Amino acid sequence: MRIKEIIFCGVIGAALLSCTVVKNDEAKKEAGGNPYGFSIGTIDPKQYADEIWDSMVIKRIEAMAVDFADLARELESGEAKASEAYGYRLSERNAYNFAVKGTAKLLSVDTSSASGSASLDAYPFDGQEDCRLRIGPVLQGYALRDIQSDISPNNFVNQVDWARLATELNNKVKETVLAGVDFPGLVGKEAELLGVFTWEGKGGVITVTPVRLNFKD
Repeated sequence: MRIKEIIFCGVIGAALLSCTVVKNDEAKKEAGGNPYGFSIGTIDPKQYADEIWDSMVIKRIEAMAVDFADLARELESGEAKASEAYGYRLSERNAYNFAVKGTAKLLSVDTSSASGSASLDAYPFDGQEDCRLRIGPVLQGYALRDIQSDISPNNFVNQVDWARLATELNNKVKETVLAGVDFPGLVGKEAELLGVFTWEGKGGVITVTPVRLNFKD
């Protein structure tokens, strides 16, 4: 190596050592961008949930809802046929979601965890649990979002906002349906129910997310 080349390499090396290396995620933060590498969405999940709640979400569920006892009977006798007739799923890889309505009696309440639930006996009453009701304060599940035929992951530029939409729809249930309801004090009472659930297959426990719940006096 010639003398000039040695001097040139030394200068370049010193310059590199004096530079401050900024990680890609830090650079994006400084620029106000998203550090995780996906595009920032143009849809605000909370605002979107508020906007579509009555006009799309409730309307869709009302249109799809079938009597719980009838649906349970058909799922038991012919799961595939009943799913095609009454259910909806995003794709063949996803589980079916159903909308149900009917009268149910509150048998018991379990608040031992944050994902509280209530045990329901659907009409005609026999004193046995037919399904469970999500009562929170933590509401899990994606049925409210995934039963909507006009909503798709393709509407969102990232999976984070798509997941947040399910959370915000569940939050609407907490705000409009469950807030202030004294479930332990309503054990033994009957209620008119409208809600959704994701079918987990025979042997699984049907757990309904309510969008309308009116207890009788």
